[in-house]
Amino acid sequence: MEGVISIVPMYYYVYDEFIQDPRFERDLALIETRVTDLGIAGKIARLALFRDPKELIRDEIRKGAKTIVAVGNDVTLRRVIDAVGDTGAVIGTIPLGKDNLMLSDILGIPVGVEACDILSARIIEQLDTGEVNGRRFLHTVSAPQVSQLEVQVERTYKLKAYKKCSLEVRNLAIADEDVRAANPVDGKLECVLRTLAKGLFRKNKYNVSIVPAKEFHVTLSEIVKCQADGEEFESNELRFKIIPKALKVITGKGRKF
Repeated sequence: MEGVISIVPMYYYVYDEFIQDPRFERDLALIETRVTDLGIAGKIARLALFRDPKELIRDEIRKGAKTIVAVGNDVTLRRVIDAVGDTGAVIGTIPLGKDNLMLSDILGIPVGVEACDILSARIIEQLDTGEVNGRRFLHTVSAPQVSQLEVQVERTYKLKAYKKCSLEVRNLAIADEDVRAANPVDGKLECVLRTLAKGLFRKNKYNVSIVPAKEFHVTLSEIVKCQADGEEFESNELRFKIIPKALKVITGKGRKF
């Protein structure tokens, strides 16, 4: 129609399938009212199991969407991160539910409608991402049960474990009792290996090796179940690399890095 200008919304909200359950109706109503009040309403995409969000999101970015908001949990956010890639779009999140919310907690994003005010404030950090076998991750890739493995570190030296161990490669993670926090703005990943050290008169303890580097090539003795930011996949070979300042992410004042 002549004289009509189509305005593409700046914000594009990606609703995960699980939040379309009736128990989230009230939360979504509050969120949609709040983003309208804050002037950050936008187009909504509702995902389904059979629907790949990558082309959907890329198409909206090509049309002019500047901020892609994952509405769901860490798995939702990881899918959005993978889809946004190197487009330069800003990523936000509105966490919902009770499970798989570690990433949003580290980013300082509260669960539910309060996250809308964080989106509106737009405190944007440029974060590194990791990549494993071509898929991006923000937090951690883990393989909790590995019989044996070999880690090639930046083509300079190797680490080998000849007994059962666990593997983590961390980009953004808080500290725990035996590993320091992983900083997502230092240009490196951290490879963490834990092997069991038994003692006669004490509880089981672990030997921990921590190696920071830009690239790792991990060869596993068998195909194992791994998780990348909460999403499961299987492999016997893991190729990691860091992608510095790859993502623009909206964070809260309570971020943990």
